[in-house]
Amino acid sequence: MDADKFIKLLATTDGRDKIYKVLANVSKIVGWVNEADKVSAKKWNALSKSIGEGRSLMRMAKWVGNVQKLQGYAAKAGSLTSRQFLEILRVIGDFGYILGDNLAYLSKYGILPLNAENAAKQSKIFQFWGYIMATILDALSLSGLAAKQAKMDAAAFAAEQQALVLSFVKNAADTLATLASVGYMKSMYNPSIGFTSLCGATSGAIATYQNWTKLK
Repeated sequence: MDADKFIKLLATTDGRDKIYKVLANVSKIVGWVNEADKVSAKKWNALSKSIGEGRSLMRMAKWVGNVQKLQGYAAKAGSLTSRQFLEILRVIGDFGYILGDNLAYLSKYGILPLNAENAAKQSKIFQFWGYIMATILDALSLSGLAAKQAKMDAAAFAAEQQALVLSFVKNAADTLATLASVGYMKSMYNPSIGFTSLCGATSGAIATYQNWTKLK
């Protein structure tokens, strides 16, 4: 039953997180579209901010999982491939993003004596480079898949190709959204809130679909 799968999706932290990501970004888009109506825009932006804080709470201490991944790579330190090195950078990016987000949230409410804005900025920098690594890894996987096509069943090849393309689009969308946040190439790339929110909503929707297909 689809209802059972949806309940299972909501039972997972990542499942809820990505659904909230879609809702937060859709709220931003609605607020942006209605920016002329100050009252309406304020309501939608407040909703987006509230959902964002909920996501921060769900991510609290989630960086522990990244530490475990890095420990796994440390055990292979003498035989790491170039791809594994990129994977490590990806994990470090995610680790820094989540830890920085946790620190920013706790500092915002005075629990930690840190500058919340600086913590949030550093978090976004880690997030951006993490997405860069993820996008590169997706591109390498797509390139490698072409070399394996002759040895694969047509249906299996099509399914794997679709999964990799979706992953690439997801990470590329997140890269474009976070690029605006960190301010790199600001003179050339200064997108609207509507565009970056669309990127975030697209990424969240793809991630939700990926999570859905993993459920049984």
